[in-house]
Amino acid sequence: MSLVAGDPASCSRLGGTLRQLATRLRTTGRAAHDAFDHDCFDHDGFARPGAVLRPARRRVAALDAATAAAAREVDRVGSALQAHAADLSEAVADSRRVAARASQAGLRVGDDGEVGTAWGVSGVADGEVSAHQLASAERIQAELDAVTGLVAQRRHRLALVLRESQHVLATHAEALRR
Repeated sequence: MSLVAGDPASCSRLGGTLRQLATRLRTTGRAAHDAFDHDCFDHDGFARPGAVLRPARRRVAALDAATAAAAREVDRVGSALQAHAADLSEAVADSRRVAARASQAGLRVGDDGEVGTAWGVSGVADGEVSAHQLASAERIQAELDAVTGLVAQRRHRLALVLRESQHVLATHAEALRR
């Protein structure tokens, strides 16, 4: 059981897929531009009239800019997802180590992330042992809280990247609609 929600492997895989897509966008976008340049000439090798080419060139330039922006953003999101996957993997491992230490100390970590005394009979009534166990529980709870707090910060950072990317892509999409 992990107290950190998320699947680092899937997150990393998605990031890698997005980065591959970004590479394909870069190469495909350039190929479309080159094809347009080639089609600017008629069958006899003469350039098509300027009245036809000027608006078409503007559209191709806008498409090139949007494709380049999309490739950058998809790559940036893919990179952010892969970085988040590494952070998430580390947090999952940290939370498991802390939970194992809790178990060794006669404590348990609930599904809600709260550290408490293990269920059942746990020894003799000894004030010193109970105080030591309570201090251990507080230390372990602080460690778990630090891990979950760090994961929350990193998720927030990822969400910011996604929102920024969404804004950039929406802006370019709107420009292409004009």
